[in-house]
Amino acid sequence: MRVVFLGTPPVAATCLEGFAKSRHEIAMVGTHPDRIAGRGLKPVPTAVKEMAARLGLPVLEVPDVKDPAFAQALRDLQADLLVVVAFVVLPPEVLGATRLGAINLHGSLLPKWRGAAPVQRAVESGEAVTGGTIFRLDNGVDTGGIILQEKIEIGPDDTSGDVLAKLAEQGGAWLARAVDHLEANPADPGLKQDPALATRAPKLFPEEGSLDFTKSAQALHDKIRAFHPAPGCWCRPSGRLLKIWRTRVMTESVGAAGEASRLPDGRVAVACGAGSLELVEVQPEGKKRQSGGDWFNGLRADLVVLS
Repeated sequence: MRVVFLGTPPVAATCLEGFAKSRHEIAMVGTHPDRIAGRGLKPVPTAVKEMAARLGLPVLEVPDVKDPAFAQALRDLQADLLVVVAFVVLPPEVLGATRLGAINLHGSLLPKWRGAAPVQRAVESGEAVTGGTIFRLDNGVDTGGIILQEKIEIGPDDTSGDVLAKLAEQGGAWLARAVDHLEANPADPGLKQDPALATRAPKLFPEEGSLDFTKSAQALHDKIRAFHPAPGCWCRPSGRLLKIWRTRVMTESVGAAGEASRLPDGRVAVACGAGSLELVEVQPEGKKRQSGGDWFNGLRADLVVLS
């Protein structure tokens, strides 16, 4: 089939690379415009634009999906299908600009975790399994008929970045299978979702990363994994920002909730409401990431209150 691929971030770029190995024709790759960044204020292309260039595919920069010119450009391409990964909500005019509409790869087992941060919310909830769902886009938020669904394991120390990498590695092949299916079954509406089973996965905000050490070590560990690589979890010992990137759950208690101290073997742990967390990797304000032990050595203290 003749398709248009729409996406922007690295996860979409990896999916594009995988999908490009299929027998389907990619008539165009749509992505956000270059952003201005760095000290030199130079334009920086999206990960999808860079991948399209590597693959020799034509690129259309899309500053506004509601611009009638975008829908017209899609109609002019006479494509069969839009293939979407991590783009933006598409208006009806765009969804109707191809023969078979649009499909989207979403990072959860829909209808669970509908929204902007499905992988992150699954990790934050301590789930051991999530997945990828390819579904038909409609006018709702992640509500369309399911064409294909596959599971992904979440390891006990996997971060959101780790799970997104697993999704990206397999996503291109999943999309190819979904397009194969629709080529043979163009009228298939997909499996209807049960709205009673839906859960929300709202975007992560930096202020949500504040750590409350009266909660259990496991709950905090899951939150830290979920907020890695962005926006990160943090606390303010002595009023100075400390980001906590990686931890390890310990069953033993090492003091009152929020107290960080050195263990006999040199590791550093903070007591929680239940259990304790080893501070594996942290980042003090204005400094690079470092081990919990190196950070604690610089404090020249026996005990530090993080909360």
